[in-house]
Amino acid sequence: MLRTLYIILFLSLPLSSYAQFATSFSSSVRSPRMVLNEVWSDPPVIQLGSDDVIHFSFDEMSHTYKRYTFRVTHRNADWTLSDLIEIDYLDGFNNVPVEEWENSINTTQLYTHYSFDIPNENISLKLSGNYRVEIFDDELSDEVPVLHYDFSVVETRVGIGATVSGDTDRSLNDGEQQLSFVVEYSRYQVPSPASELKPVVYQNRRRYSMVSGLKPTYQTAYKLEYVHNERLIFDAGNEFRRFELTDPNSPGFNVEEVVYQAPDYHAILHVDKVRRSHSNYRDENGLFYVNTLEGYGSPIEADYVYVHFALDAPYRDGGGYYLMGDLCGDRFAAPDRLEYDHEGGYYFTSRLLKLGIYNYMYVWLPDGSSTPGLAFSEGNWYNTENEYMIYVYHRAFGERYDRLVGVHVVKYNLERN
Repeated sequence: MLRTLYIILFLSLPLSSYAQFATSFSSSVRSPRMVLNEVWSDPPVIQLGSDDVIHFSFDEMSHTYKRYTFRVTHRNADWTLSDLIEIDYLDGFNNVPVEEWENSINTTQLYTHYSFDIPNENISLKLSGNYRVEIFDDELSDEVPVLHYDFSVVETRVGIGATVSGDTDRSLNDGEQQLSFVVEYSRYQVPSPASELKPVVYQNRRRYSMVSGLKPTYQTAYKLEYVHNERLIFDAGNEFRRFELTDPNSPGFNVEEVVYQAPDYHAILHVDKVRRSHSNYRDENGLFYVNTLEGYGSPIEADYVYVHFALDAPYRDGGGYYLMGDLCGDRFAAPDRLEYDHEGGYYFTSRLLKLGIYNYMYVWLPDGSSTPGLAFSEGNWYNTENEYMIYVYHRAFGERYDRLVGVHVVKYNLERN
């Protein structure tokens, strides 16, 4: 009965997006990706004045060429539009067409793969800070993008040192982790460092986890210390669940079976259980990696498959379970919400995904809240390996934008902490 219900779900077409830093707004535009210097797991941060390149790509689900253009805008530390005009931050011109495209080969789901780089021969970035790349379909409104990407450019001026501990100011090894960090600015002139330097913190690159507006606990000679701050205590969560599907004819890790129902493939994952202990699986903190055994991993030979998820959990009122991870953009939109089968006693959903390796979790989002929790489905375990990213922005008196003057990544691993 479970499999029968799964297959029915192919009628839904949920939106596809790549992470909190890349979001698709169209059911026909899927798998947007940003890859820095050909290293798929690195965060999208370019060093100003370097040879760093971010490769942007996405799929449109047809073999019909569409003319897409992209527009680059400068953003404040909170990702709102900055007060800069285009000539201030851009060397080149906006509204550039996406000229690289290829049709998929030997796939059941037809798609066209589009890609471009920043910087390139026509466009480069002059200032540090946050940036957004918006993609527009010429056949639609030029005011509403079909997807956007968020990335950053850093001019390293400050040093950042950080530690993470399962022993927090609220608990001792009891499901939480606390971040402490120091910003060192001895080689950078800052008239009022405590008010001008603005740290922003993310856990596992998730936008909803962003912590900003932090005040230093101590200010010493050329240092700002952010310690014993309850806003830097995070639920530790659990390691991400994982499945691998690189060949539609051969079920991979955590895939029970793959069924072909013309004209589509359907991958049925093993039914997930509510976790009662910490998982020892090695994960990628929510990322996914597109890959196929066909065509030497070519991005135009990786097919799309309807992937069917199920969570064996009792029904709950007052909210809903959602998929979390880069496979759905961590946006908690309606297509990511699981439905409940009262007869079978489980939650379920499906997504159309490109072949590859995926991390995911189930989170509970209370009605009216924008902050999900993991306690009901995954649990919180102090020894979970998590990644914390610290961005430090600087806006001097009279300036019109937030410079990004430092970025630091620290990972909590019990074996190394």
